[in-house]
Amino acid sequence: MSSSFSGTFGISTAYHLAKRGYTNITCIDKHPYPSLDSAGYDLNKIIRTEYDEPLYAQMALEAIGAWREPLWKDVFHETGWLVTTCGNKDASEHLRKSYENLKNNNGIAGVDFVDTPEDLIRYVPQLKSARDLSNWKGLWNKQAGWAHAHDAMKLLGDEARKLGVKFVSGAQGTMTSLDVSDKKLNGIKVASGNTIKASQYILCTGAASPALLPELSPHLWSKCWTLAHIELTETEVEEYRNMPVVDNHELGFFFEPDPKTRWLKICNATQGYQSKTAFNPDGTSYSVPRYASDHPEDGIPAEAEEAINEFINTILPQFAGRPLLGARICWCTDTADQHFLISRHDVYPELLLGTGDSGHAFKFLPTIGSYIADALVGNERGTKKEWQLRERHWRKDVTRPGDVVKDLKDVGLGDKD
Repeated sequence: MSSSFSGTFGISTAYHLAKRGYTNITCIDKHPYPSLDSAGYDLNKIIRTEYDEPLYAQMALEAIGAWREPLWKDVFHETGWLVTTCGNKDASEHLRKSYENLKNNNGIAGVDFVDTPEDLIRYVPQLKSARDLSNWKGLWNKQAGWAHAHDAMKLLGDEARKLGVKFVSGAQGTMTSLDVSDKKLNGIKVASGNTIKASQYILCTGAASPALLPELSPHLWSKCWTLAHIELTETEVEEYRNMPVVDNHELGFFFEPDPKTRWLKICNATQGYQSKTAFNPDGTSYSVPRYASDHPEDGIPAEAEEAINEFINTILPQFAGRPLLGARICWCTDTADQHFLISRHDVYPELLLGTGDSGHAFKFLPTIGSYIADALVGNERGTKKEWQLRERHWRKDVTRPGDVVKDLKDVGLGDKD
Protein backbone atom coordinates (compact mmCIF):
# COMPACT_ATOMS: atom_id res chain seq x y z
CA MET A 1 0.00 0.00 0.00
CA SER A 2 1.32 3.46 -0.85
CA SER A 3 0.32 6.85 0.57
CA SER A 4 1.70 10.02 -0.99
CA PHE A 5 2.63 13.21 0.83
CA SER A 6 3.69 13.31 4.48
CA GLY A 7 1.36 16.08 5.59
CA THR A 8 -1.73 16.20 7.78
CA PHE A 9 -3.89 13.76 5.79
CA GLY A 10 -1.02 11.48 4.78
CA ILE A 11 0.56 11.01 8.21
CA SER A 12 -2.80 10.59 9.92
CA THR A 13 -3.90 8.01 7.34
CA ALA A 14 -0.67 6.01 7.59
CA TYR A 15 -0.95 5.99 11.39
CA HIS A 16 -4.57 4.83 11.46
CA LEU A 17 -4.00 2.14 8.83
CA ALA A 18 -1.07 0.79 10.84
CA LYS A 19 -3.15 0.84 14.02
CA ARG A 20 -5.74 -1.30 12.25
CA GLY A 21 -3.13 -3.92 11.45
CA TYR A 22 -2.23 -3.02 7.88
CA THR A 23 1.37 -3.82 6.99
CA ASN A 24 3.71 -2.82 4.16
CA ILE A 25 2.58 0.83 4.27
CA THR A 26 4.89 3.24 2.46
CA CYS A 27 4.44 7.01 2.74
CA ILE A 28 6.33 8.97 0.08
CA ASP A 29 7.19 12.66 -0.11
CA LYS A 30 9.87 14.91 -1.53
CA HIS A 31 10.78 15.90 2.04
CA PRO A 32 11.23 13.89 5.25
CA TYR A 33 8.15 13.91 7.45
CA PRO A 34 6.53 16.22 8.29
CA SER A 35 6.69 17.56 4.77
CA LEU A 36 8.16 21.02 4.40
CA ASP A 37 5.50 21.76 1.75
CA SER A 38 2.57 20.72 3.90
CA ALA A 39 0.28 23.46 5.23
CA GLY A 40 0.75 21.81 8.62
CA TYR A 41 4.51 22.52 8.59
CA ASP A 42 3.98 25.52 10.80
CA LEU A 43 4.53 26.94 14.25
CA ASN A 44 0.89 26.65 15.27
CA LYS A 45 -2.62 25.99 14.02
CA ILE A 46 -6.02 26.79 15.54
CA ILE A 47 -7.94 23.92 17.12
CA ARG A 48 -11.61 24.93 17.34
CA THR A 49 -15.13 23.52 17.15
CA GLU A 50 -17.19 26.27 15.47
CA TYR A 51 -18.67 25.20 12.15
CA ASP A 52 -21.84 26.30 10.41
CA GLU A 53 -21.85 22.85 8.75
CA PRO A 54 -23.19 20.18 11.18
CA LEU A 55 -20.90 17.44 9.82
CA TYR A 56 -17.72 19.31 10.73
CA ALA A 57 -19.10 20.54 14.05
CA GLN A 58 -19.51 16.89 15.05
CA MET A 59 -16.09 15.95 13.68
CA ALA A 60 -14.42 18.92 15.43
CA LEU A 61 -15.90 17.95 18.79
CA GLU A 62 -14.62 14.42 18.21
CA ALA A 63 -11.20 15.74 17.25
CA ILE A 64 -10.79 18.02 20.25
CA GLY A 65 -11.60 15.04 22.46
CA ALA A 66 -8.74 13.21 20.75
CA TRP A 67 -6.39 16.18 21.22
CA ARG A 68 -6.97 15.87 24.97
CA GLU A 69 -5.52 12.36 25.03
CA PRO A 70 -2.08 11.91 26.69
CA LEU A 71 -0.26 11.49 23.36
CA TRP A 72 -0.79 15.18 22.57
CA LYS A 73 -0.13 16.72 26.00
CA ASP A 74 3.05 18.51 24.90
CA VAL A 75 1.69 19.93 21.63
CA PHE A 76 -1.97 20.82 22.30
CA HIS A 77 -2.77 23.96 24.32
CA GLU A 78 -6.43 24.40 25.21
CA THR A 79 -6.18 28.12 25.81
CA GLY A 80 -9.61 28.92 24.40
CA TRP A 81 -10.15 31.35 21.57
CA LEU A 82 -12.02 34.51 20.69
CA VAL A 83 -13.54 34.56 17.19
CA THR A 84 -15.10 37.84 16.10
CA THR A 85 -16.27 40.02 13.25
CA CYS A 86 -16.44 43.77 12.84
CA GLY A 87 -19.99 43.39 11.60
CA ASN A 88 -19.79 41.44 8.36
CA LYS A 89 -23.28 40.00 7.82
CA ASP A 90 -22.14 36.64 6.41
CA ALA A 91 -19.55 36.16 9.13
CA SER A 92 -22.11 36.99 11.81
CA GLU A 93 -24.53 34.43 10.38
CA HIS A 94 -21.72 31.87 10.25
CA LEU A 95 -21.06 32.36 13.97
CA ARG A 96 -24.76 32.13 14.80
CA LYS A 97 -25.11 28.82 12.94
CA SER A 98 -21.88 27.57 14.52
CA TYR A 99 -23.28 28.24 17.97
CA GLU A 100 -26.48 26.39 17.10
CA ASN A 101 -24.52 23.37 15.87
CA LEU A 102 -22.51 23.27 19.08
CA LYS A 103 -25.73 23.55 21.05
CA ASN A 104 -27.28 20.68 19.10
CA ASN A 105 -24.24 18.52 19.92
CA ASN A 106 -24.10 19.43 23.63
CA GLY A 107 -20.91 21.36 22.95
CA ILE A 108 -21.66 24.85 24.28
CA ALA A 109 -20.12 24.49 27.72
CA GLY A 110 -17.77 27.44 28.05
CA VAL A 111 -19.11 29.18 24.92
CA ASP A 112 -20.37 32.78 25.32
CA PHE A 113 -21.36 35.63 23.03
CA VAL A 114 -19.17 38.72 23.35
CA ASP A 115 -20.23 42.13 22.10
CA THR A 116 -18.50 44.79 24.21
CA PRO A 117 -14.85 45.81 24.65
CA GLU A 118 -15.18 44.93 28.31
CA ASP A 119 -16.18 41.34 27.40
CA LEU A 120 -13.29 41.02 24.99
CA ILE A 121 -10.71 42.24 27.47
CA ARG A 122 -12.20 40.12 30.26
CA TYR A 123 -11.50 36.98 28.24
CA VAL A 124 -8.27 38.23 26.66
CA PRO A 125 -6.56 40.82 28.91
CA GLN A 126 -3.77 41.10 26.33
CA LEU A 127 -6.19 43.11 24.16
CA LYS A 128 -6.19 45.99 26.63
CA SER A 129 -4.02 48.14 24.35
CA ALA A 130 -5.95 47.38 21.16
CA ARG A 131 -7.51 50.28 19.28
CA ASP A 132 -11.24 50.48 18.62
CA LEU A 133 -12.78 47.22 19.79
CA SER A 134 -16.22 48.83 19.90
CA ASN A 135 -17.55 47.06 16.79
CA TRP A 136 -16.10 43.60 17.52
CA LYS A 137 -18.73 40.94 18.15
CA GLY A 138 -18.45 37.18 18.24
CA LEU A 139 -17.90 34.10 20.39
CA TRP A 140 -15.64 33.12 23.24
CA ASN A 141 -15.03 29.37 23.28
CA LYS A 142 -13.15 27.77 26.13
CA GLN A 143 -13.10 24.45 24.22
CA ALA A 144 -10.50 25.60 21.72
CA GLY A 145 -6.88 26.58 21.46
CA TRP A 146 -3.90 25.73 19.32
CA ALA A 147 -1.46 22.96 18.53
CA HIS A 148 2.22 23.18 17.69
CA ALA A 149 1.63 22.01 14.14
CA HIS A 150 5.07 20.83 13.06
CA ASP A 151 5.68 19.02 16.34
CA ALA A 152 2.23 17.39 16.28
CA MET A 153 2.81 15.96 12.80
CA LYS A 154 6.30 14.83 13.76
CA LEU A 155 4.86 13.14 16.84
CA LEU A 156 2.22 11.23 14.87
CA GLY A 157 4.73 10.33 12.17
CA ASP A 158 7.03 8.88 14.84
CA GLU A 159 4.13 6.84 16.19
CA ALA A 160 3.33 5.59 12.69
CA ARG A 161 6.96 4.61 12.16
CA LYS A 162 6.92 2.65 15.43
CA LEU A 163 3.95 0.74 14.02
CA GLY A 164 5.92 -0.20 10.91
CA VAL A 165 5.12 2.57 8.42
CA LYS A 166 7.99 3.23 6.01
CA PHE A 167 8.66 6.86 5.06
CA VAL A 168 10.57 7.51 1.83
CA SER A 169 11.86 10.97 0.81
CA GLY A 170 14.18 12.47 -1.77
CA ALA A 171 14.02 11.54 -5.45
CA GLN A 172 12.64 8.10 -4.63
CA GLY A 173 9.79 9.71 -2.68
CA THR A 174 8.98 12.57 -5.03
CA MET A 175 5.85 11.74 -7.01
CA THR A 176 5.84 13.11 -10.54
CA SER A 177 2.73 11.47 -12.01
CA LEU A 178 0.68 8.33 -12.24
CA ASP A 179 2.10 5.51 -14.34
CA VAL A 180 -0.80 4.70 -16.65
CA SER A 181 -1.04 2.59 -19.79
CA ASP A 182 -4.16 1.41 -21.61
CA LYS A 183 -6.22 3.20 -18.93
CA LYS A 184 -4.70 0.95 -16.28
CA LEU A 185 -2.86 2.29 -13.24
CA ASN A 186 0.51 0.59 -12.99
CA GLY A 187 1.93 2.62 -10.11
CA ILE A 188 3.31 5.98 -9.01
CA LYS A 189 6.17 7.52 -10.99
CA VAL A 190 8.82 9.20 -8.85
CA ALA A 191 11.66 11.58 -9.65
CA SER A 192 14.30 8.85 -9.48
CA GLY A 193 12.75 7.33 -12.60
CA ASN A 194 11.29 4.36 -10.74
CA THR A 195 7.66 3.35 -10.41
CA ILE A 196 6.29 2.47 -6.98
CA LYS A 197 3.75 -0.31 -7.17
CA ALA A 198 1.14 -1.24 -4.58
CA SER A 199 -2.18 -3.01 -4.22
CA GLN A 200 -3.87 0.23 -3.14
CA TYR A 201 -2.85 3.88 -3.52
CA ILE A 202 -3.96 6.79 -1.36
CA LEU A 203 -3.15 10.27 -2.66
CA CYS A 204 -3.02 12.73 0.23
CA THR A 205 -1.23 15.28 -1.91
CA GLY A 206 -2.75 18.53 -0.63
CA ALA A 207 -2.16 21.62 -2.71
CA ALA A 208 -0.06 19.60 -5.18
CA SER A 209 -3.09 17.51 -6.18
CA PRO A 210 -4.09 19.46 -9.34
CA ALA A 211 -0.49 19.53 -10.56
CA LEU A 212 -0.05 15.78 -10.06
CA LEU A 213 -3.51 14.84 -11.33
CA PRO A 214 -4.62 17.54 -13.80
CA GLU A 215 -8.00 15.84 -14.15
CA LEU A 216 -8.71 17.14 -10.65
CA SER A 217 -8.15 20.77 -11.66
CA PRO A 218 -11.89 21.44 -12.20
CA HIS A 219 -12.54 20.21 -8.66
CA LEU A 220 -9.67 21.76 -6.71
CA TRP A 221 -8.23 25.25 -6.47
CA SER A 222 -4.74 25.55 -4.97
CA LYS A 223 -4.40 28.76 -2.97
CA CYS A 224 -1.97 30.21 -0.48
CA TRP A 225 -2.15 32.47 2.54
CA THR A 226 0.43 34.65 4.22
CA LEU A 227 1.95 34.68 7.69
CA ALA A 228 4.75 36.37 9.60
CA HIS A 229 6.11 36.62 13.12
CA ILE A 230 7.46 39.24 15.50
CA GLU A 231 9.96 38.51 18.26
CA LEU A 232 9.08 39.30 21.87
CA THR A 233 11.27 39.75 24.92
CA GLU A 234 11.32 37.17 27.69
CA THR A 235 9.16 39.47 29.81
CA GLU A 236 6.64 39.88 26.99
CA VAL A 237 6.54 36.12 26.40
CA GLU A 238 5.54 35.67 30.04
CA GLU A 239 2.83 38.34 29.71
CA TYR A 240 1.32 36.55 26.68
CA ARG A 241 1.81 32.99 27.92
CA ASN A 242 -1.41 30.90 27.76
CA MET A 243 -3.20 33.73 25.96
CA PRO A 244 -6.28 32.60 24.00
CA VAL A 245 -6.13 32.63 20.21
CA VAL A 246 -7.64 35.87 18.86
CA ASP A 247 -9.29 35.85 15.43
CA ASN A 248 -11.06 38.75 13.75
CA HIS A 249 -12.78 37.99 10.43
CA GLU A 250 -11.78 41.25 8.78
CA LEU A 251 -8.27 41.66 10.21
CA GLY A 252 -6.65 38.28 10.92
CA PHE A 253 -5.54 36.22 13.89
CA PHE A 254 -2.63 35.67 16.27
CA PHE A 255 -1.42 33.19 18.88
CA GLU A 256 0.51 33.24 22.12
CA PRO A 257 4.29 33.36 21.45
CA ASP A 258 6.40 30.24 21.16
CA PRO A 259 8.60 30.09 24.29
CA LYS A 260 11.51 28.53 22.39
CA THR A 261 11.86 31.15 19.67
CA ARG A 262 9.89 33.98 21.36
CA TRP A 263 8.10 34.38 18.01
CA LEU A 264 4.45 35.44 17.92
CA LYS A 265 2.69 34.41 14.71
CA ILE A 266 0.24 36.69 12.88
CA CYS A 267 -1.88 35.89 9.82
CA ASN A 268 -3.74 38.58 7.93
CA ALA A 269 -7.29 37.91 6.71
CA THR A 270 -7.68 37.48 2.97
CA GLN A 271 -9.26 35.36 0.25
CA GLY A 272 -5.76 34.07 -0.45
CA TYR A 273 -3.62 34.03 -3.59
CA GLN A 274 -3.34 31.70 -6.57
CA SER A 275 -0.64 30.84 -9.10
CA LYS A 276 -2.31 30.04 -12.42
CA THR A 277 0.72 28.66 -14.21
CA ALA A 278 -0.56 25.26 -15.39
CA PHE A 279 -2.68 24.61 -18.48
CA ASN A 280 -5.16 21.99 -19.58
CA PRO A 281 -5.12 20.73 -23.18
CA ASP A 282 -8.01 23.07 -24.00
CA GLY A 283 -5.91 26.05 -22.94
CA THR A 284 -7.66 26.77 -19.64
CA SER A 285 -5.31 27.56 -16.78
CA TYR A 286 -5.36 26.40 -13.19
CA SER A 287 -3.44 27.15 -10.03
CA VAL A 288 -0.50 25.07 -8.80
CA PRO A 289 1.73 25.73 -5.80
CA ARG A 290 4.80 27.92 -5.85
CA TYR A 291 6.25 26.41 -2.70
CA ALA A 292 8.41 28.43 -0.34
CA SER A 293 10.79 25.45 -0.18
CA ASP A 294 11.56 25.97 -3.88
CA HIS A 295 11.48 29.78 -3.73
CA PRO A 296 12.73 30.85 -0.28
CA GLU A 297 13.50 34.29 -1.66
CA ASP A 298 9.82 35.01 -2.26
CA GLY A 299 8.70 35.95 1.22
CA ILE A 300 5.19 37.43 1.04
CA PRO A 301 3.63 40.14 -1.15
CA ALA A 302 4.18 43.74 -0.05
CA GLU A 303 0.43 44.18 0.41
CA ALA A 304 0.38 41.26 2.86
CA GLU A 305 3.22 42.84 4.83
CA GLU A 306 1.17 46.03 4.99
CA ALA A 307 -1.89 44.11 6.19
CA ILE A 308 0.07 42.33 8.92
CA ASN A 309 1.62 45.61 10.06
CA GLU A 310 -1.83 47.19 10.10
CA PHE A 311 -3.04 44.29 12.24
CA ILE A 312 -0.17 44.94 14.65
CA ASN A 313 -0.85 48.69 14.70
CA THR A 314 -4.52 48.05 15.51
CA ILE A 315 -4.49 45.03 17.80
CA LEU A 316 -0.96 45.05 19.23
CA PRO A 317 0.13 48.70 18.94
CA GLN A 318 2.77 48.24 21.63
CA PHE A 319 4.68 46.10 19.10
CA ALA A 320 4.35 48.49 16.15
CA GLY A 321 7.48 48.87 14.07
CA ARG A 322 9.05 45.55 14.93
CA PRO A 323 10.52 43.65 11.98
CA LEU A 324 8.48 40.83 10.47
CA LEU A 325 10.33 37.53 10.73
CA GLY A 326 9.89 34.23 8.92
CA ALA A 327 7.33 35.70 6.52
CA ARG A 328 6.14 33.09 4.04
CA ILE A 329 3.19 31.70 2.14
CA CYS A 330 1.32 28.52 3.06
CA TRP A 331 -0.51 26.42 0.44
CA CYS A 332 -3.89 24.69 0.77
CA THR A 333 -6.38 23.34 -1.76
CA ASP A 334 -10.00 24.48 -1.77
CA THR A 335 -12.94 22.52 -3.05
CA ALA A 336 -15.95 24.38 -4.40
CA ASP A 337 -18.02 23.88 -1.26
CA GLN A 338 -15.26 23.50 1.38
CA HIS A 339 -16.09 19.80 1.84
CA PHE A 340 -13.08 17.49 1.73
CA LEU A 341 -12.41 15.30 -1.31
CA ILE A 342 -12.20 11.74 0.03
CA SER A 343 -13.26 9.48 -2.78
CA ARG A 344 -12.24 6.73 -5.17
CA HIS A 345 -10.86 8.03 -8.44
CA ASP A 346 -13.48 7.81 -11.18
CA VAL A 347 -11.16 5.90 -13.57
CA TYR A 348 -8.73 3.97 -11.34
CA PRO A 349 -10.62 2.05 -8.63
CA GLU A 350 -7.44 1.20 -6.69
CA LEU A 351 -6.70 4.92 -6.25
CA LEU A 352 -8.25 6.70 -3.23
CA LEU A 353 -8.12 10.48 -3.07
CA GLY A 354 -7.68 12.19 0.29
CA THR A 355 -7.32 15.90 -0.34
CA GLY A 356 -9.29 19.16 -0.60
CA ASP A 357 -8.41 20.39 2.90
CA SER A 358 -10.02 23.76 2.08
CA GLY A 359 -7.93 25.51 4.71
CA HIS A 360 -9.61 23.91 7.72
CA ALA A 361 -8.21 20.38 8.02
CA PHE A 362 -5.31 20.49 10.48
CA LYS A 363 -7.54 20.37 13.57
CA PHE A 364 -8.51 16.86 12.46
CA LEU A 365 -4.93 15.52 12.48
CA PRO A 366 -5.66 12.96 15.26
CA THR A 367 -8.82 11.63 13.57
CA ILE A 368 -9.00 12.34 9.81
CA GLY A 369 -6.91 9.29 8.95
CA SER A 370 -9.55 7.05 10.52
CA TYR A 371 -12.12 8.42 8.06
CA ILE A 372 -9.79 7.87 5.10
CA ALA A 373 -9.05 4.35 6.34
CA ASP A 374 -12.81 3.74 6.46
CA ALA A 375 -13.13 5.08 2.92
CA LEU A 376 -10.47 2.60 1.79
CA VAL A 377 -12.71 -0.35 2.72
CA GLY A 378 -15.98 1.34 1.78
CA ASN A 379 -17.30 1.92 5.30
CA GLU A 380 -20.10 4.48 5.42
CA ARG A 381 -18.24 6.65 7.95
CA GLY A 382 -15.57 7.41 5.34
CA THR A 383 -17.72 7.50 2.21
CA LYS A 384 -19.91 10.49 2.97
CA LYS A 385 -21.73 11.88 -0.04
CA GLU A 386 -20.30 15.35 0.66
CA TRP A 387 -16.77 14.04 0.09
CA GLN A 388 -17.28 12.24 -3.22
CA LEU A 389 -15.61 13.20 -6.49
CA ARG A 390 -18.43 15.04 -8.25
CA GLU A 391 -19.36 18.33 -9.81
CA ARG A 392 -19.73 20.95 -7.09
CA HIS A 393 -20.92 24.53 -7.35
CA TRP A 394 -18.28 27.07 -6.37
CA ARG A 395 -19.32 29.39 -3.58
CA LYS A 396 -17.59 31.88 -1.36
CA ASP A 397 -16.16 30.83 1.99
CA VAL A 398 -17.73 33.41 4.31
CA THR A 399 -15.00 32.94 6.91
CA ARG A 400 -12.59 34.72 4.55
CA PRO A 401 -13.12 38.42 3.79
CA GLY A 402 -13.14 39.93 0.33
CA ASP A 403 -14.16 38.65 -3.08
CA VAL A 404 -10.96 38.66 -5.14
CA VAL A 405 -8.23 36.01 -5.27
CA LYS A 406 -5.17 37.68 -6.76
CA ASP A 407 -2.45 35.91 -8.69
CA LEU A 408 1.01 35.88 -7.13
CA LYS A 409 2.59 37.26 -10.29
CA ASP A 410 0.35 40.31 -10.01
CA VAL A 411 1.57 41.09 -6.49
CA GLY A 412 5.28 40.72 -7.17
CA LEU A 413 5.92 36.98 -6.72
CA GLY A 414 6.73 34.76 -9.68
CA ASP A 415 7.18 35.58 -13.33
CA LYS A 416 4.83 37.91 -15.15
CA ASP A 417 3.39 36.84 -18.50
